[in-house]
Order: sequence, then structure tokens, then C-alpha cells
Amino acid sequence: MSASRARPLRAGASFRLAGAAQFQRVFANRLRSDLGWIVIHIAPNTLARTRLGLSIGSRVGIAVRRVRVKRMIREAFRLVRSELPSGFDVVVAARSHPPRPLADYTSVIRVEVTRLAAQSTT
Repeated sequence: MSASRARPLRAGASFRLAGAAQFQRVFANRLRSDLGWIVIHIAPNTLARTRLGLSIGSRVGIAVRRVRVKRMIREAFRLVRSELPSGFDVVVAARSHPPRPLADYTSVIRVEVTRLAAQSTT
């Protein structure tokens, strides 16, 4: 791909949480959805976009497995980012679970982030 052609749906650094303070702020908000195999935390931010943070512990599996889960969650977020309410920071924490298709991650992120965002504004 040439440098002149931009990828419009690319999830760059501006869509990621960075630093322990940003993660702690989301965790301190205490608005979360625990589905057993995945936990989604959400907190409002002052930006016009929704950002993603990942928390994948070593209990998920060996490094290859953890990286695969991270890639799946990032891709799911990228695919549904335009459907999510803007102005939120989302931290997705994965627990040990059997391999799942991308559609599972996509639907969970879409449904749960939208539901939690609605709870946050009420």
C-alpha cells in the first residue's frame, strides 16, 4: 500500500489508552460488564472519540495466545468503532477462554459498550 493512500478506519494511537493513570481512571469509574470470559470497563472522557485499552493477563495463555486475543479485540473495536457512542474510554480485560471467532468479540463490544454508555449518561 502506498504512503499516499490512507486507511480511513485505521485504529491509530489516538484511539488507544496509554499509561497507568488512564487505565486507573477507567477502573475507578466502576461501570463494568462482566461476561465471565471478558470484562468491559467504561468511563467518559473529554474527547470526541472512543478509546480502547487492553488488559490481557498471563492466565489467558502463552504469549502467542495472548497476542492473538489482543489482535482479535483490537480488530473487533476497529470494526464497530463508528457504531459506538463517542466520548468514552473502554478497557477490555480478557480472562482465560477457549478460542472464539471475531464475531463474538465484535458483538460483545458493540452491545456492552453501548449499554454501559447509556447507563453512564443516566
